[in-house]
Amino acid sequence: MTVEINTPHRSYPLPHQSNLLEQDVLRLISALGKIDEDMADQIQAIALQQHALQVQQQKLEQQKLDTTEALAAIVQTMSEQRAEHSELHRKQKINHLLGESLYPL
Repeated sequence: MTVEINTPHRSYPLPHQSNLLEQDVLRLISALGKIDEDMADQIQAIALQQHALQVQQQKLEQQKLDTTEALAAIVQTMSEQRAEHSELHRKQKINHLLGESLYPL
């Protein structure tokens, strides 16, 4: 009679001292096959996770570029508005000092 013992977490068949060598060899072959399947599944899962991380990283890089471009456009617009405001303010000062409307606003 074969003594059936297994690993606690994955239930791989383990050899036992009471078993015949022929019985344990078959159990070890079965265990190694299951271990190989589990490792293949883990390797595939890791590869899928790495791919997902690469996709996320690419998306983040694109968002970073988009944000940088948007910020540059905002800075450019603010700079143009600041220049326009300064010019308008300069004209208002001149008009105020002279008490006239030399520059149409």
